[in-house]
Amino acid sequence: MGIELVLKRKRERLFAGYRLDGKVGVEIGPLCYPMVERPTHRVYYVDHCSTAELRQKYEGHANVPAERIVEVDFVWGDSDLSTLLGDKAPVDYVVASHVVEHVPDLIGWLGEMHAALREDGQLMLVVPDKRFTFDVFRRCSAWEEVRLAHDERRRKPGIRCVMDHFSNVVAADTWQMWEDYAVVDRFAYNNPPGLLEVAAREMQEGKYIDVHCWVFTPWHFLALIGRVVHEAGLGFDLDHFETTPSHNLEFYVRLRKVATSTTDWSAAARTAHDTALWPNGRQRAIELAG
Repeated sequence: MGIELVLKRKRERLFAGYRLDGKVGVEIGPLCYPMVERPTHRVYYVDHCSTAELRQKYEGHANVPAERIVEVDFVWGDSDLSTLLGDKAPVDYVVASHVVEHVPDLIGWLGEMHAALREDGQLMLVVPDKRFTFDVFRRCSAWEEVRLAHDERRRKPGIRCVMDHFSNVVAADTWQMWEDYAVVDRFAYNNPPGLLEVAAREMQEGKYIDVHCWVFTPWHFLALIGRVVHEAGLGFDLDHFETTPSHNLEFYVRLRKVATSTTDWSAAARTAHDTALWPNGRQRAIELAG
């Protein structure tokens, strides 16, 4: 399947029932395959480094053609998103595809997104489903770790997140997992011996180690977001959800900024669980889903 068709389907799932026309938004980390394209739409691209730095970083990378890397408008450092955007904020929407799982402080990040959106603005997320990724053997993220990350105001992944990643990620094949989930027990662990020690040393040296800080299934994600909304007093309602499609590895969520959340998050999580699609070899998938 060509990349353009893949992007078309992703956009249809994420933007279902929502029109970008006449709106101004932000896309975080679009790299070379943005969900929102210019000049068709008014969107600012935000990333952790400049376009030139991204092209240097990904030079020779087979899956990141340098000529497609977008022109970055804002380089995100230590400031919050609203401050970074300046008079461009608030915006109508923020798009983040395969971003939320990387943020060191989930509660703080969601708070920043909320602050950068205008009333009724949308936070649009494409989120990896751990059942079909290299995170398959990792446990879904605990609320206690999410809360601790916020208490510590983490700007880098925590030690437990880093160690969990390097201890448990595998070389996964999404298509094979859908065809016969028993294949997961033959996946090789993806990190050579000694890498844990290297990671621990680099953390002590203050280096940023980019890992999946947070691990989700669709229903776990909704339950966890509901708890964040409740505990942190964030005004977000669930506006749109689409489960992980067959032979895919990601699900789609849109959160709408409101004064006070009225979503029954527990019910939304139960529905996400009950309507989830499962691969051949369902029982093994259920065992590992947690």
